[in-house]
Amino acid sequence: MKGLASLHSDTLQSIKTLVLKRLYPQALRASASLFHPFLTDQSYALFIKSGFTLDAFLSSFIINRYALSGDFARARSFLLDTPSPDTVSWNSLISAYARFRRPGPVFDLFNGLRRSGLSPDEFSLSSLVKACDVLEQNEVAHAVCFKMGLLSNGFVVSGLVDGYAKLGDVDSAEKCFKEFHMADSVVWTAMLCGFVWNGELDKGREVFVQMRGLGLESNEFTLTSVLGVLFDVREGEQVFGLTLKMGLLCGCSIPLNNALMNMYSRCGSKSDAIKMFDEMTDPDLVSWTQRIGAAHDAVEAFELFKLVLSTSMEVNEYLLINVLSAIGAPKLLKAGKQIQGLCQKAGYSQVVCVNNALIFMCGKCGEMVAARRIFDEMLCGDSISWNSLIAGYAENGLVKQAVEVFSQMRDSSLQPNKYTLASILEAAANSISLEHMICESKRVYSEISQMNVLHLNAMAATLVHAGCHAHALKLFQTGWSLDQEVDCMTLSIVLKACGALTDLEFGRSIHSLALKSGMSQDNFVESAVIDVYCKCGTVDEAAKKFSNVSKNNLAAWNAMVMGYAQHGCNDEVFELFNKMSELGIQPDEITYLGVLNSCCHAGLVNEARSYLSSMLELHGVAPCLEHYACMIDLFCRVGFLEDAKRTIDQMPIMPDAHIWQILLSGCNIHGNVDLGEVAAKKLIELQPENDSAYVLLSNLYASAGRWDAVGNLRRIIKEKLICKEPGSSWIQVRGSVQYFFASDTSHPEGKEIYMKLQMLYKEMFASPHLEQERSANYEAIHF
Repeated sequence: MKGLASLHSDTLQSIKTLVLKRLYPQALRASASLFHPFLTDQSYALFIKSGFTLDAFLSSFIINRYALSGDFARARSFLLDTPSPDTVSWNSLISAYARFRRPGPVFDLFNGLRRSGLSPDEFSLSSLVKACDVLEQNEVAHAVCFKMGLLSNGFVVSGLVDGYAKLGDVDSAEKCFKEFHMADSVVWTAMLCGFVWNGELDKGREVFVQMRGLGLESNEFTLTSVLGVLFDVREGEQVFGLTLKMGLLCGCSIPLNNALMNMYSRCGSKSDAIKMFDEMTDPDLVSWTQRIGAAHDAVEAFELFKLVLSTSMEVNEYLLINVLSAIGAPKLLKAGKQIQGLCQKAGYSQVVCVNNALIFMCGKCGEMVAARRIFDEMLCGDSISWNSLIAGYAENGLVKQAVEVFSQMRDSSLQPNKYTLASILEAAANSISLEHMICESKRVYSEISQMNVLHLNAMAATLVHAGCHAHALKLFQTGWSLDQEVDCMTLSIVLKACGALTDLEFGRSIHSLALKSGMSQDNFVESAVIDVYCKCGTVDEAAKKFSNVSKNNLAAWNAMVMGYAQHGCNDEVFELFNKMSELGIQPDEITYLGVLNSCCHAGLVNEARSYLSSMLELHGVAPCLEHYACMIDLFCRVGFLEDAKRTIDQMPIMPDAHIWQILLSGCNIHGNVDLGEVAAKKLIELQPENDSAYVLLSNLYASAGRWDAVGNLRRIIKEKLICKEPGSSWIQVRGSVQYFFASDTSHPEGKEIYMKLQMLYKEMFASPHLEQERSANYEAIHF
C-alpha cells in the first residue's frame, strides 16, 4: 500500500510539473491514467483554454480509460469533443459497452460510426457480436458481418459461434463454424465450448479429437472445455497429462485446475480431486466449491465450509448448494439450519437454486414442515423445486402429501418430468395400502410417454417393495424385449426379486447379463449376485463370486455373512468377521445382524453376548431392535426365558410385537405359562388382530392341561371374529410358481402330490427319535 501511495504521489507531482511547463496534452493523459475525474476535468479545462484540441490518439486513450471503469457518460463526452475521431476512438467506447453487455448503446454507436463515414473493422464487428444478448441481435450482427465480407476473420467468426451457442441456437453456431474453412484454434475452441454449454458432449469430444488431428494448438480454454465432456477417468487422465506437458498446472491456470477437480469428482475419483486441490497454491472460491463437493461425508463438507467462511472469500450460491447437498442426516440438521440462516443473511433467500437445495436438505433430515415452508415462500419455483418437495415427501413415507403436490404440479404451468414421476413411484412404493400402492404406481407408470431406465427402476422397486416379485421380473422381461435401457440399479432390483422367489435360473441369467454388459463390478450388483445365490441355496457359488469382489464393498461382505448365517455355516461367518477386522473394514449393523443370527442358530450364548456388547464399544454401532430380537430368540431357543425377559426390560428401545411373539414362542416350547401369559398380553395390546398370539397361547394352555383356559380363549376368538390366516407355501418349477395352502386340494396334480407326501411321512417317522416325539405330541388347536 505504501508503494501505491508513493506511486500516486509521484504521478501527481509529475502532472503538476507538466502543467507548469504548459505541456497540457501530456498532463491530460497522465491525469486520465489515475482515474481521477476531478483532476482530469481541471487538466482538460487547461487543455481547452490553451487552444488544444483532442486528436484521435489521445481521445482513444482517455475514452478507453473511462469506459473501462464504467464511466460511460464521461467517455462519451470525450468522443463527442473529438473533432475527427477515427475508428479506434469509436471502437474504444463500443468495446467497453460490449464488455458490460449493453447492446443498445453498442448498436447506436456502431450506426454512428458508419454514418460518420468511417468503415467498421474486425474489432468493431467483434464488439457488436459480443454485445448481443438475444438471438435476433446476433442474427443482425451476423448479417452485417456477411455484408461487409468479414466472415473470414477468426475473431469475428468465433464471436458469432460463441453468441449463437450461448443463446441456445447450437445449430446456427455449427453452421457458422462449418462455413469457416480456416484452421483457427480460437474458432474451434468456441465451437467446442458451444457444444459443451448445450449438452452436446459427444460432438464436443469429436471437435477436440479433430483439433488434435489437425495439429491445432490447445490452450487452457480448450482443455477446460473438453474436461467438461469427459465421463471416463482414463480420458481425463490423458488431458491431465497434456496439461502437465504444456505447463498449465501448479497454479498457472486455476480454472483448468478446477475443471480437472470437477472431472475427477464426476468420474467417481474423489481422492484424485482432493489431490488436485491440495496441490493448488492459491485456490479460489470455485476450487473450494469443488473440494466441498468431493468431501467424504457431510461432516467434512461442513468443516470445509467453515474454513471458507474464515477466509476473506465471499460465498456464492454454488458453494451453498454444494454444502447443503452434502447434509443428508438428522444429526447434521443443526448445521443445516445455520447455513439456512447464513443464506438469509447473505441475501440468497429468494435464489431458486439455493432454496431447492434447502428443500432437499430438509427432506433428507426428515423436516418436511420446514421444507414445505421454504417452498411456499418461494416467489417463483421451478421444476426442481417441485421435484425436491415431492421426493422429500416420498422418502419420508408421506404418500398422501406427495400425491397432492404432484397433482398441484400437473395443474400448474410446469409439467412433471422423469424425476417427478420417479419420486411419485417411490412414494407409491412406501404406501401402507398395498392395493392402493400398486394401482397408483401402475396409473402413473402408464402415463409416461417416453420411458427410460429411471422409470423402469422406480416401477420395479415399487413391485419388489410390495412383494410382487414375479411381476417385477415380468416387467424387466417386457422392458428388455423392447430394447429398453437398463443399468446397474435395474439389475440389482431384479436380482433381489430373484432371491425372494429363489429363482436360481433367472438369477444366473441376470448374472450373465451383468458380466456381458460390464456391470458385474458395480457394488450393488456384486452384493445382489451373492445374495441371490445364497438365498437359492448355492452358497458355494456365492463364495466363488465373493472371492472376486472389491475389497471395500461392505454390502458384498454383509451379503456373504448373512448367507453363511442362513445356512448354518457358523465357522465361515466368524472367519469372515475376523478377516474384516484384519483388513480394516468397519462392520455395520447388518454385519452384526448376520453374526448374531449365526450365534442364534448355533446356540452360542456367551459369544452372542460378547458381540452385542462390542457393537457400540468397538465400532460405534448402536444395537437396533433386530439385534435384540436375535439375542432374545437365542435365549428362548436354549431355554433361558428369564434372561430373555430381562433383556426386553433392560434394552433402551421399546419392544415391538415381534419381540413379544419371540418370547411367547419360547414360552410355548419350554412350557412357561406365567411368562407366556405376560408375553401374550403385550402382543395382543400391540396387535389385537394377530392370530398367532391366540394360537400360541392356546397351545401353551393345552400343553399344561389347562383346558378351561383353552375353552375361554376359543370363546374370545369367536367373539372377536379372529380368523387364522391359512398357512401357505410355494415352489418354482420350470419358471412357474406353484402356491399351496393348508388342506389345499385345488392343484391339478393334487392327488399325486399327496401320495408323495404320504410316502415322505412314512420315511420320516420311521426314525425312532421322530416316532417318540410323535407319541408324546399333544392335541393342538385347529381353526
